[in-house]
Amino acid sequence: MPERFRPSPPLALLGAAALILLTMPAAEAEGPARRRVAQAAPESGGALLVPSPERAVELALARAPILRSAEAGRRAAQGDRVTAGLRPNPEFSVEAENIGGSGGYGGIRSLETTYGLSQRIETGGKRQARIEAAGRAVALTGLDVEAVRLDLAREVVQALAAAVARARAVDIARERQRLADEVLRATRARVEAGREAPVQQRRAEVDRETATVFLDRAEREAASAARGLAVLLAAPAVEVAPARAAWFDEIGPRPEPGRAAALPPGQLDRARLDALIGQRRAELDLQRRNAIPDIAVGAGMRRFREAGGDTAFLLGLRVPLPVFDRNQGNILRAGAELNRAEAEAERGRLYLDASLAESERRLDQAWRAADSLRRTVLPAAREAAGAAREGYAAGKFSLLEVLDAQRVLIDAREQHNAALLEVQQVRADIVRLRGRAAEPAGRPTP
Repeated sequence: MPERFRPSPPLALLGAAALILLTMPAAEAEGPARRRVAQAAPESGGALLVPSPERAVELALARAPILRSAEAGRRAAQGDRVTAGLRPNPEFSVEAENIGGSGGYGGIRSLETTYGLSQRIETGGKRQARIEAAGRAVALTGLDVEAVRLDLAREVVQALAAAVARARAVDIARERQRLADEVLRATRARVEAGREAPVQQRRAEVDRETATVFLDRAEREAASAARGLAVLLAAPAVEVAPARAAWFDEIGPRPEPGRAAALPPGQLDRARLDALIGQRRAELDLQRRNAIPDIAVGAGMRRFREAGGDTAFLLGLRVPLPVFDRNQGNILRAGAELNRAEAEAERGRLYLDASLAESERRLDQAWRAADSLRRTVLPAAREAAGAAREGYAAGKFSLLEVLDAQRVLIDAREQHNAALLEVQQVRADIVRLRGRAAEPAGRPTP
């Protein structure tokens, strides 16, 4: 019998190592950055799990195209800042005279060649004013990027809360359908036993069909809310796990309605308004300085071929005369833009104060409603509905009383769900309104 080939220990070890490398998951074989991307991205055909608002905001900031667009706008402003700091280029010129004339100027015998170099000199501090205006534009676009981040975080939190609320509404609708099925079965039994009129069975069937309609509508709304969240997260599909969303039930401490709503110092939107005014004021200053004419100085050398190649040096100075164009239109426009920015800032500050006060009022109302429904209304409604179903099965209550008790319970659960959604969404609005700028919107260092 021929002896089988047995690999030597080194070959066996190499083969095992190669097998391990070939079967190693991509997330382990690649670097940490690739693993993080793989964890953030959904699997092929799967849904992206969003367990909490913090995770949703993290995913949105890493994936949303709108944030990349805002960052591109800031880089464009930085490019303008680089251009603003550049000086005018010098100009080199060559002039040839007395070529191809008649008589003694025929051919190139009387050729005179002039070589010149000129430089335009900016006067009136134009370059520094241009740098100032471009720098303030960079600061303004930086605040715009921060505003996009805060707006995106608010929209994602509100969309996630809506998705959880709509998913829980589906559970409530299914519970309503289950209760309607129980009542329908009990009614059929009582009708068959002769203890209930057939019309009562018809009422139970109508209530069951109504519950089915509510369930279909709740499922469509839940799917629509999930799609909206998926768009914000730039994902094909998302999963919110409403049963494990404990954060959705947290309403926090009771708000203080008597506290005056005031925006914090350095609030982002106020900083943007101030930065816009500063940028418009810098633009006006630049246009005023542009009205001062620049001068151009030059030097050159002229060579006379007819004189045996003798040379002579030239000096030149050019000064525009501001007779007609004194940059009046641009100065007028920049002044009007400054006035408009100041008016918009005044209106914006009033709007921000009013929005914060209204959000604080809405949060107080939603918080009190959610707390009252959770502590008082829901326990009482559950107890009444359970007692009504048991009493109806024992013949103590009528079908209408059972249906009313179930309707009260379902309405209480829906109101509680809506109150929790209102708390989460209004709180996201307040967080956005109280968002601060990362850095003061001052003049950036050249």
